[in-house]
Order: sequence, then structure tokens, then C-alpha cells
Amino acid sequence: MPTGKVQDPSLTEAAHPDQVVQDRDGNRGPIRLDVSFDGIREAGGVPPDPNASVGSRQIVEITNYDLAVYSKTGATELGPLTTQTLFRGFGGPCETAQNVDIGDPVVRWDSLAHRWIINQFALDQAGTTNRLCVAVSTTEDATGEYYRYEFGYRHFIDHPKVAVWPDAYYATLTGAGTVFEACAWDRHRMLQGADADQQCYDVPVPSFPLSSDLDGPTPPPQGEPNLLVALNPADDSLQYWRFHVDWADQTRTAVTGPGELPVAPYTPACQSTDPTRCVPQAGTTQKLDSLSYSAMYRLAYRNFGDHQSLVVNHAVDAPGGSVGVRWYELRLDHDRPVVHQQSTYAPGSTYRWMGSAAQDKEGDIALGYSTSSSQDHPSISVTGRLARDPRNVMTFRETTVWTGTGSQTGSNRWGDYTSMAIDPVDDCTFWYTNQYQPADGTGNWNTRIASFRLSDCCDHHRHG
Repeated sequence: MPTGKVQDPSLTEAAHPDQVVQDRDGNRGPIRLDVSFDGIREAGGVPPDPNASVGSRQIVEITNYDLAVYSKTGATELGPLTTQTLFRGFGGPCETAQNVDIGDPVVRWDSLAHRWIINQFALDQAGTTNRLCVAVSTTEDATGEYYRYEFGYRHFIDHPKVAVWPDAYYATLTGAGTVFEACAWDRHRMLQGADADQQCYDVPVPSFPLSSDLDGPTPPPQGEPNLLVALNPADDSLQYWRFHVDWADQTRTAVTGPGELPVAPYTPACQSTDPTRCVPQAGTTQKLDSLSYSAMYRLAYRNFGDHQSLVVNHAVDAPGGSVGVRWYELRLDHDRPVVHQQSTYAPGSTYRWMGSAAQDKEGDIALGYSTSSSQDHPSISVTGRLARDPRNVMTFRETTVWTGTGSQTGSNRWGDYTSMAIDPVDDCTFWYTNQYQPADGTGNWNTRIASFRLSDCCDHHRHG
């Protein structure tokens, strides 16, 4: 959707020196890509909001305009088609809203239920239609049938993000950057196709919060609240909330916080420009938006048994005037997050932003992002680290997934998000989805989907 939050300069302080910068590439070799193919392309508008998730045998990709289903070799099984196709015959704005009124979609694989959950908003600027349209697959086949839901809101909603948790599907959304809501949807009833309620609470936070999003087959401990994390405008901490929902007795539902989690001080990317647009591209004066006001999708959670871990990232200023990706691994200590490791990945003068991170079952971390500079067109890259490596460093050499051959002209909007997903079959293979430009222009983007594994993740399964 062509709206976004402009950072309020009054919320920022003087620039902070970044003491955790990784200014050199890793000493391991490059990451070997497995499958790599073009996904949805050139719908005519910006930004595309590309993201994808991976199921037992399929990949579902979704953008602001279309969705598509692929095999794990890259063969198209369905689409691309408009997301509203899922709501054909459902009625209301989920079926009838025009393209300008729909968007900000997310697709997730529910690894506990082996189902797909797909959502997008349907709204208007007048605030008379504020809906999230949600589809939950009836089986593990993304091309099959879906249970469909429509949830309403008091505010004009933007940037909704949906996360999988055992007791609910959790959604965070903003009312045009001024009011933030944290909502829980009754996951158990939605998986059955029954009428389902939501419980929503205002969250007084000046930045976009994310809900912890389950990866892997192991659920969190029984009764573990869903953790919400957002950037703190003080630029030296994260804020967090714990969301516990009770479907039998709503008076027992609670959103507690904010708590403050100190991190290494940083300066939000492009803070000195208005509004955070500073990423250069080859062959044009058009700069791109860093979206540094927000923690970037996803807040990926994993239960390793002996510890619970989450990874998240955001864009920050890097030495030499470029932009880097600040990433964190957080661990839970009695339900409260602590920083296990953190670093700003920023080798050389390349600008890196629009990141997404996840962990495999070994605890290896993969980080994907966009890259660009005044000499280079926007491209797609990944790096990573093994669980046994020294903390606070990405040890794999930066690997180019796809080199863009054009720059985006006429608009600063890039993203607004990308996605790193983990394959549930082997719990080792990462799938990263991002965008690039095949030629100069606006709205003529392509998306790219690529898979890889990090070297010490077990080799028991291979994709056919």
C-alpha cells in the first residue's frame, strides 16, 4: 500500500556511534544456493511487499497485488492471481474492494497444524472500511479450499503482520502510525472453520511492533505469552510486551509492558534525511526509503528445548555514511528477553537494508536483505552464521542471490518487507524472498525466491 510512517525527528536523539559493527565480510566461504527462480513480477505499483512461506511440499508467495503457489523446484502450481480470488463469493470488502484499497499481505505456514494462513487488509482512507481479510487452508495443499474470515477495526489500519502461536494467530497493526493494536485471533476455531473471535488491545508504542512467530515443530512451553518487540526511539533499547490470551475468560487476557531491553546504541538509517530516504542507486538520483523506523519482519521464534530464541533486525547508519543491518538474537529468561548476541552487518560501502532473518533447527542464523550503492543497482544478498561460531558475527561471505539490472525511478518506496522462511520438511533449508529491478522504471519489479542451507545443518532430506 502506498502509505507509510514518516519518522518524527522529535523522537530521535543525537547520532549514536555504533560499537558493534561488523565491517569485514565473514571468513567462511559463500553460501551455495540450491533453488533460485523468479516469482511474482511487475504488477504496476510500488511497493510490492514481497513475502513467502514454505509448507510440506509447496511455496506460497504473496505481494500487494497477487499470490502464487510454486513447487519446491520452482514450477508454478497456481497463479499468479489476485489475493481477492480467495474471497470470491465471500462478499463484503474482502471480495469487492478495489486494488487501491487492499494490500500489506502476509502468508504463513502453521508448522503445528500444517495449514496456510493468508491475510491482507481491505480499507478506505475515510476509515469507514477497516478490515483484515484472513484465509486459512483446510489442508496442507495451498491450491485447495480455505476457511475465510473478516475482522474489523476501529482505526485506519496499516502494516499488519500476522504470527503463528499455539493459542492464537497474533496480529499487530497500526492506525496510520498513531495508534497501534495488538490482536489475537481464535486459532483453534479458525482451523475448524468455526466462527472465530478476536481480542484487541491498544499498545502505546511509537514504532511498529512485531509478534513472535513460531518456526519449527516444537511449540513454546505451555502458556508462554506471545512476545511483542518494537524499536525504542531512544535508539539504545528495544521495547517489549507479553500478550497472554484467554478464550474462556477474556478478563484474564493481558498485555503487559512495555519492558525495556538495552541494546548497543545505534542511529536509525538515514535519520538526517527526510523521511529516511537515503539509499542510492546506480544511474539515478532517486533515493530509496530505508524504513529504519521499524523492526523488520519477522520476529522469528524457535524453541530449542534447552532455550528459546528469537531473531529480528532493522536498518541503521553504518560507518562511512552507508546503511547496515542491525540484527539480534534474543533469548527468553523467565519470559523476559535478553540479548544473546547483536551486530550491525556493514562490510564496505554498500548500503544494506530491508532485512529478514530466521534460524534452522541447529541454531544457525540466515540473514537476507537488499543491497545498493551509487555504482550498483538494487540487488538481493544473503549471509549467515553457524550456531557454534563466535557470537556477534556473520561468518559466511556475503552471497548475491540476484543482481539487479535496473534502478527504481519515480518512487522512494522499496519493500516494505521481505521474508526469510524455513522449510518444515528438513527444518534446515532457508527460503528467501525479495525484489529487484530488471530495468530502470517504476512498478516493473520482479521478485526472486531462493533456497540454501548452512553447512552444518543435517543432510537427511533433499528437495526433489
